[in-house]
Amino acid sequence: MKLLDYSDYLNYHNQIINVSTKPYGHTFIENFFPDDRAKKLNTEFKFPDDDLECSDVTFQRTKKALNDYQKLPNEIQNLINYLNSSQFIEILEKKFGIKGLLPDPNLFGGGMHESRRGGYLKIHSDFIFIRKKNIKRRLNLLIYLNEDWDLNWGGELELWDQKMQNIFLKVPPIINHAVIFRTDTESNHGFPDPLRCPLDKSRKSIAVYYYTADNSLFKRTKYFYARWKRRPGIDEPKFGDNRSLFERIKNNFFFRLK
Repeated sequence: MKLLDYSDYLNYHNQIINVSTKPYGHTFIENFFPDDRAKKLNTEFKFPDDDLECSDVTFQRTKKALNDYQKLPNEIQNLINYLNSSQFIEILEKKFGIKGLLPDPNLFGGGMHESRRGGYLKIHSDFIFIRKKNIKRRLNLLIYLNEDWDLNWGGELELWDQKMQNIFLKVPPIINHAVIFRTDTESNHGFPDPLRCPLDKSRKSIAVYYYTADNSLFKRTKYFYARWKRRPGIDEPKFGDNRSLFERIKNNFFFRLK
């Protein structure tokens, strides 16, 4: 895979990606690329005219998402090529101690994300398996592209510990900020409070996920979905997951073939 002009950044990322292991593997990077590169990504961050609004307003609101590689702007495609390259993945494998990481060229659940005023993403742990695929999700990589973001507007990514007792990292969605963290059944994260940005501003990010091969015969179906969490001391309007009651009951007793 050709890396184009991003290839110069491999040595840089090898130096700046430093992983903390508690409570689970994560790293926060304030300047993921040189400023000119980040600004170019921000300039090209534009959605096509398609209606891409997410329908789930209980747990996430005002969100747009685009994971069709062919519809991504050229500079975003170039970025995805770099993040999915064997050279960059080798850095992630070394830093996080995970062998055999695989990219997802289909960007399932990833790609370009955008939320506007009033938008939020409730705290959750992500899906682990993609249905009918023999892969297990292991890492999330998020890059923010918001110039002149006022911290009073909110939108900080919160990483919570496994028992939903403490926030151990907050990441403002400022341009060129990036976070990478291990994905498991309790890697809880989100920006749960409504954005307070002006109507002409938005919270923009690029999301890329990494997997390893998993040939186990049985996978709990609840791990095909995000699982939504209640924050301590806060009266959330609703929480849980987005499966039907029948699905949740069934998952307490049965496993489904992959």
